[in-house]
Amino acid sequence: GSFSKNFAWHGTGLRKLHTTIRSGFNDVLVPVDRRTFRADAGVDGAIILIPINFFLHNRDGHMSIDELVFQAIERDHSSRFDRLALFALNLNRVGRGRGIVPRPAMWANEFVREQLWQEGTWRKSALQDASLDQFLTDRMRAQDDVRVKCRNNYRHMFELCGYLPSRLPMINSGAEEWIGSALFLAWDRYILNGGVRAKSNLIELIESDELYRLLGVTRDYVLAQADPLADLYDSLGGLSRFREALTAPEPEAPSPERGALDLPEDSGLEWLEQEESDGVVERRSAERNEQVRDRKKAAALKQHYANVCQFCGTRLQVADGQFYSEAAHIKGLGEPHNGPDVTSNMLVLCPNHHLQFDRGVLRLRRVGSEYQIRSKAPGDPLEGKAIKLTHPIEDEYVRYHYAWFR
Repeated sequence: GSFSKNFAWHGTGLRKLHTTIRSGFNDVLVPVDRRTFRADAGVDGAIILIPINFFLHNRDGHMSIDELVFQAIERDHSSRFDRLALFALNLNRVGRGRGIVPRPAMWANEFVREQLWQEGTWRKSALQDASLDQFLTDRMRAQDDVRVKCRNNYRHMFELCGYLPSRLPMINSGAEEWIGSALFLAWDRYILNGGVRAKSNLIELIESDELYRLLGVTRDYVLAQADPLADLYDSLGGLSRFREALTAPEPEAPSPERGALDLPEDSGLEWLEQEESDGVVERRSAERNEQVRDRKKAAALKQHYANVCQFCGTRLQVADGQFYSEAAHIKGLGEPHNGPDVTSNMLVLCPNHHLQFDRGVLRLRRVGSEYQIRSKAPGDPLEGKAIKLTHPIEDEYVRYHYAWFR
C-alpha cells in the first residue's frame, strides 16, 4: 500500500527515489550487490524494498544499470525523471497478473494497458475512485484499506508528474519529450532479462508488451519513432554503452563503427530527442496529417492571409514572387484529438510558430472579444499579443488546445 507514498509524497515528485539511486550506486554506473545497495541507499528498514522491487531492475543478487539509473546519476532531478520513473513502475513485471503477457504482470502494468489507455491516449476517468477501486478489487488480494492506499498513492504519482488535474477527458503524457529514454529503458530491461539485441526483437517488444500504451500515445506514433531509435540503440552497443553491465548477458563487442561514433560528451538522450523531435517526428507527423487533410482548404486560407503569419506578421519569401506559410490545426487531426479539417480549426503561421503552437509553447486564450497569445517561453515578445482574425475560429477548439497543453 505504501509502494509510492514514501518516495513521492508531499509534492516533491520522485526526488527521494532519485537521491536513493545515486546513493545506492555511489554515483557510479556500475552494478552493485543488492545488500550493498540497501546499506548505502540511505533509506531505513523495509522501505528500501520499494525502489528495489518497484522501480529498479535487480537480478541474481545485483542491482542492474539501465537508463533509469543513468538518468538519476548523470542528470539532476526533473519532471522528466519522474515521468520515466512512473513508466518504469508501469513497465515492471513484479507480482502475479492474469497472464495477458507471457511474463507475470503486476496490476499497474495491466491497469494502464487495459483501462487507462483508450484509443491512443490516457483517459482521465480511469483514474477516478470508482474505476480504480473496481479494478483493484478484481486484481488484488488485499484488505480494503490497502487497496485504498494503492489507489491514492498510484494516482498521486500522476499528479506529481503533472498529468493531473486535467481539464480534458484525456491526459497529455508529453511522451515526445521522453520517448527515447523510455524505449531505451524498456530495451535495457528486455536484454537484462535475457532478450536478444536484434533490431527486429526491439521493434517487436513495442507490439508484444504494448509499450505505446505505457507511453500514453498511439501505436503508429511509437512505431514511427522506433526505427531510428533502435538503430541508435544498436550503434551505442545496447547495455555496453555503460562502463560495465555485470547483471546483463555478455554483450557483443562494439564494432569499429560504433567506437567511432562522434557523440557529444556526457549527452545522454537529450541531443537525440531534440534531433528526432525536430526532424523525423515533424516530417512523419506532417505525412500523416497530409493523408487526411483537404489541401484546398489550407491553400485557400493561406492565400486569404497572403502567407502572413498571424502570430508574428512574417511573410517568408522562398523564391521570386513566392511566399511560404503553414496551416496549423488548433485541435489536432487524427487520434487522440480527432479535430475537424475545417478552416474554423486552422491558423496561418510561419514554420517556427507553427512548431511552437503544435508543441504548446504558444497557445491562444480568449480575452473579451479578442484572442491573445500565451507563451511559455520566458521574455517572449508574443506574450499577451492579440492576433488579428479575418476568418472565424471556434472557441471550442481554442479551449481544447489550451487545456491539452496546460
